[in-house]
Amino acid sequence: MERRKILIIGMFDSIHLARWLSQFTDEKIDFLLFPSKKFRYIHPELNTLMQSDNVCTFGFAKPYFFKKYIGFIDYLLNTLLGKIGINFKKILITKILKKNSFAYVHAIEMQGAGYLYASVPNQLVEKNKLIITNYGSDIFYFSNIADHKSKISSVLTLAKYYSGECQRDYELALRMGFNGKLLPCIPNAGGFKQEIFALNVAPSEHRNLIVAKCYGGEFGLGKLVIRALNDFLTDKSNIQVLLYSVTDDLLSEALALQRKFSGQIQLSKIREKIDRLDFLKYFASARIYLGASKSDGISTAFLEALCLGAYPIQTNTSCANDWLTVGFNGSIIEPTLSAISEALELINKEIDLDVKRVSNLNLAKNYLSFDSIKSQALKFYEVNL
Repeated sequence: MERRKILIIGMFDSIHLARWLSQFTDEKIDFLLFPSKKFRYIHPELNTLMQSDNVCTFGFAKPYFFKKYIGFIDYLLNTLLGKIGINFKKILITKILKKNSFAYVHAIEMQGAGYLYASVPNQLVEKNKLIITNYGSDIFYFSNIADHKSKISSVLTLAKYYSGECQRDYELALRMGFNGKLLPCIPNAGGFKQEIFALNVAPSEHRNLIVAKCYGGEFGLGKLVIRALNDFLTDKSNIQVLLYSVTDDLLSEALALQRKFSGQIQLSKIREKIDRLDFLKYFASARIYLGASKSDGISTAFLEALCLGAYPIQTNTSCANDWLTVGFNGSIIEPTLSAISEALELINKEIDLDVKRVSNLNLAKNYLSFDSIKSQALKFYEVNL
């Protein structure tokens, strides 16, 4: 592949960005990274990639002495300068675009990276080919908010290429002004490496764990998850539950549930990150993965469940249903208490989950493996795209 410079604008705390870039470490591409989120540390996996000869980083990420404080420095500069009407990020990215020529500018997500790129002077924007990658609810949720809707349309109008991980979002992008070339529909976090498929997975009869995301805030429906589990666990002392990513607004309710079902509930707060390998091992021994949200893209946890034999239950506010059309087994439900409760009871009683588990695993090796997704992701930066 011809060596070119690609300006990547993304969230430096994002494991999704780290996994996306990991697909290109052996390719002749220069990546130039730029932070787009406030007050965050560089994700450890991304920090490792940044030390590669293939990656050159703009901003404060190098020298590495500053890596621990980059989020704070970035936040501080934007806050202080913002008080006098100076957009630090805009100044920095404008300077980068003036001094460098890029084959492509790739905004990994819309609200941080896309909006930032659209704010720079038109003459700089027009000389670059913009690739916009949809992340989660970038369009699906935020297009319902007037201020965001106009900004999204501005970014899509500028973009030459668009990548989504849901067919739903391609349709939305076209409706909102995108008229460029559509790129492959793939998970924006990239594929799963062989290590995930090499984990020992338990047969269904030995699985009595439910892994449930307990996210509240703007997007999560963790409150419904807690209420459904409260009803479900009443007569099931053999069931274990891992509640992870518990947000502050739901912590008291989650702790109350843990006290009520003492010994059955393990709880992990959103700031208490579970080791990646340990997290995957939970899926490899779980009977059910439960994800409920007001809005989402394709949930990475949903895909991990498919790879590791945990039967996924996901609300239809995501686009997980895209994968069921391929042949994967899972339950896509309404975001209601009754639907969640009914699905939990149904799957807990299912006696033939092993057939579905094996089918999901075989399909995942074909559709979700690192090499399979990488071959499609490489097409994003081909010379004659």
